[in-house]
Amino acid sequence: MKISVTKDIGTAKKPVLPLVPEMTTVIKKEDLVQVDLLSNPTDAYLTKVKFTFKILEGGTETAHEVIQWMQNVERAFAGLNSSTGTLRKQMMQQFARGSALSGFNASMTQLATPTRLQAVARA
Repeated sequence: MKISVTKDIGTAKKPVLPLVPEMTTVIKKEDLVQVDLLSNPTDAYLTKVKFTFKILEGGTETAHEVIQWMQNVERAFAGLNSSTGTLRKQMMQQFARGSALSGFNASMTQLATPTRLQAVARA
């Protein structure tokens, strides 16, 4: 993700991360992901709650939007009782797209290679 800043960022005129987040507007339903979270993640028979948040595109979001997205992803992982890396990786394919998804997939390949090699050596 490429970040460019103007000369007045980080000064009194325009702080790097404003304290008041800007409102996020979502125009299309395709820009959202919806998951059914469990009220108690360890018991699949209890109440489910629909949770919707914006998909991360990459490159166009503000810092506040990225931070909010990360919090939403963590909430989704907790509410779905997703604790394994494989399950989280599969879910991330739905939570991101564009340059955010391609960056995630590239990083996963890079990070998984040493672990895969160790597993092959043990076998």
